[in-house]
This record gives sequence, C-alpha cells and structure tokens, in this order.
Amino acid sequence: MSLRRNKQDVVIIGGGPAGSTAATFLAMKGYSVTLLEKEKFPRDHVGESLLPYCYKIFKELGVLDELSKRFVRKPGVRFVDVDGSRYTTWCFGHVIKDPSYLSFHVLRAEFDKLLLDNARKHGAIVREEAKVRGVDLDRPDGVVEVRSIGPGGEKKIHRARFLLDASGRDTFLATRMGWKKPHKELDRAALNTHWTGGKYIEGIEEGLLQIVYLGGDKKGWIWVIPIGADRLSVGVVLNHAYIRNERARFEKERVKDWRLELYLQELMSSKFVSDILTNAKIIQPLMFNGDYSYTVEKKYGNNFALIGDASAFIDPIFASGVFLSINTARLVTQALHKKFTSNNGDGDAYLKKAYEQVNGAYALVDKAIRLFYNPQSINFAQAGTAVDLIHQKHENAMALGHYLLAGDFFERHEQYSKFIDLLQDPKLFRRYKNYVIDREEFQTNSCGMSRLQIFHSLLKEHKKRQAKRGRNTKAAMMKKEREGKSQKMSRKSSSV
Repeated sequence: MSLRRNKQDVVIIGGGPAGSTAATFLAMKGYSVTLLEKEKFPRDHVGESLLPYCYKIFKELGVLDELSKRFVRKPGVRFVDVDGSRYTTWCFGHVIKDPSYLSFHVLRAEFDKLLLDNARKHGAIVREEAKVRGVDLDRPDGVVEVRSIGPGGEKKIHRARFLLDASGRDTFLATRMGWKKPHKELDRAALNTHWTGGKYIEGIEEGLLQIVYLGGDKKGWIWVIPIGADRLSVGVVLNHAYIRNERARFEKERVKDWRLELYLQELMSSKFVSDILTNAKIIQPLMFNGDYSYTVEKKYGNNFALIGDASAFIDPIFASGVFLSINTARLVTQALHKKFTSNNGDGDAYLKKAYEQVNGAYALVDKAIRLFYNPQSINFAQAGTAVDLIHQKHENAMALGHYLLAGDFFERHEQYSKFIDLLQDPKLFRRYKNYVIDREEFQTNSCGMSRLQIFHSLLKEHKKRQAKRGRNTKAAMMKKEREGKSQKMSRKSSSV
C-alpha cells in the first residue's frame, strides 16, 4: 500500500494546550500547520486551575470571551496548614490592578477541546486519533518526516520544515532519544477525581483554590478546586515511598481498590477537607498520575523543538502547568517566525533566546516548589510580610509571592530566583522571620468576590440541573406510588 504524503511548514505532535496554542499562533501568521493528536477530544486531564498570566495569551488566541462565559473564575489561592488552624489567602487583586487578576478554573476536557477547535478555526489541519509511529529528523535535505496512522489504519507521511513535539507526558521525542530524566527531588504521584454535593465554604464559594499541606513522610498536599457550581476537583499528591508503603499495607489487608482507599484515607486525614466533603459523592473514575516529575536535557535543534509537558513536567502545586505550556508555545512560535523569515543565517539564535526564558521560568518554578516542600523554610500558609528584603521596586515578600502565584515566571525569573535563595539562607531566613508581621488584608477569609461574579452563567445551569433532578425524583416517586397501587389491586383481585 502506498503511503500518502503531504508537505507543511510545521508538524505538531499533540493537541493539548501547548500544541493547540502553537498551531493557532503559527496559522495566524499564515504558516501551513498539521497537528496530530492520538486521542479523540474531549478527554479528561489533570490541571484545572489556571493563572492570571494566562489572560493575555487567551486574549491573543481569541478565546477569552468564550472562557469567561463557560468557566468558573479564580481570584486567588488559599494555603492551609494540615490541621486547618492557620492559613494565608493570596488574592491576585492585591498586586494586579487590571481584569487579568481574575483567572479561571476549567473543566480540562472542555477547555482543551476549545483550544483545539480554535486551532482549526484559524486554519490549522487537526487530525485526531492519529498516532505518530516514527520521526526522521536526519534527512539530507533537512526536511522532517513524521509517520502516523489514523483511526481506520490509514498510514501517512507528513513532511515539514520543522517539528514541534507537544506530546505531553508521552514525551515522544525525549523518550526515544534518551533525553528524559526523572526529577529525583520531586518523586511524587497524584490521585484525583471530581465530587458533587460538597460544601462551598472556606473561600470555595468565591472561587479560591485550596492547597492543604500534608506533613511527615507524605511530603505532599491536597487540592480542592471549584470547577462548577456543584462540582469540586479534589486531588492528593504524595511521595512515592509513602505510596508504596501504604499500598503494601492495603494489599496485605486485601483491600479491593488500594488507590481509592489511599485517596479517601488522605482526604479524610484533613479535618478541613473532610468537612467540605461530608455529604459529597464521587462522580467520575479516580485518576492516578504516577509518571510525575521529570526534565528533558535537549529541548530544541535545527528542525525541532519540545514544548509543554513534552519538555518537562514538575509538581503542579502552583497551578503553573498550563501557563508554562502555552507561554512556551507562544515564545517558541515567535522565535520560529523569526527563524523562518531571517536572512542572517543564524535562525537558531532566536530559539536559543526563547529557551533561555523558558528554561529560566521552569527553573524558577522548580525552586519555588522545593521551597514549598522544605520544612525549615517559608510556609505559604503562615506567611505574613517582610520589609526591605528585596530593594528593587521596594516589593515586599508578600507582593513577590503574589506575582509568583499569578505566573510571573518568565521575564523576571532571575529576580525571583534570588529572592528564593534569600529565604533558603539560614541567616537571612531568621532575619525574614524577625520581620514577619500580620497584615489584615493577607489574613482575611475573603478576596471580596460574590458568588455571582465567580460562577455567573454556571449558576443558571446548576439550577436547571437541580430542577431536572427534582422533576426526575418526583416522577420516580409517582411511578413507585402507581406501581404500589397496581400491586395492591393485583393482590386484591387474586384474593377474590
């Protein structure tokens, strides 16, 4: 059977946020793009909470209005101690004075499909259920060849000037080339699913992402995200060593589903979380993400580049994943455009410059995550404010913390990295502790948002579902009553 061939400017592997964002930006500039996605969208995925710094990119992509109509808004983050006694609420509105302070919580199945459809809308060729079987980067003519097979078994060869690997945690190129390395300091896994019937309290009612510290051998945390008017995403991140020990114990006790048992055990270990889930129930299968944190040694070359989770994946404690992915896609596509249109013969210099920012951003987030897990260092649930530690622009520690949590990773990563170094130096950390004071605006329960501002049109849908549920319940009761009457009449008739 002869193979079908087509020629494009760029072939993209993967249709998640990184791939679809790159496809849209390239298509907007007039390039021919083919995107190959192995699955059929929509499909579930972890990572529902987004950062304010995504806002500008969503606007450039032309999806901001649709996101505002369909998804829950996010005004900030609350970090909570494991016993629930202490917390700090970080409201983005304290430092961001434009509409972008209000971010989003999304259903990833819907969100990812929205971005993928947007790539189609702007002219990219999108092929779902197209599995990539091989890539040739070393042809004499410099053209990349990508071999794929479609849902009906149809084989194709895609030829392009450039390949973007946005294959996510499949890490297509990195795995095959031996570039992928585990992140030994972040050896963790996550379990998560969605719940209905939970209590919208402790800031959940106004859209706050909740992060609960887990101490000891767990070296992890719990997240609670309101992704609907009656839908919570609840997950737990745990150290692999702890998971292995608990699994062995559950299997010894012959527990049928050790993952579910472990998940529920950890959630109920926090009074804060157990109170929220008192009358709640799980509404979708439990997801287990074990291939968690890793880095990739080589991220670009003359005719390829890795973006999104295909280039690295680190702990999602700061909800940074989607922003890191889409902003990397934006920077790399900008560099590609300059490379394609450059006449100076050094087009790779543009990619090098882009990846200096990208690598700096990932290194900063990685450092902040290790700060979070360091029991001797700053606790985001107990942070107050510190004066004069950072002299540039006279920003205090809380302001820097807000910008970090909002997603300011790329342009100023060196400044923030130095700040984190200060907090990890024992002498300077003691100085920090001496300067920490309580401030009312950072200890408040609220970011001042109303339920209507956060859930808007979703409240109408929730009321419709409640009304439908009520009608169905009433109909079921009437049916049961009719059946009861019918049975009585039948018994009376038979007795006669």
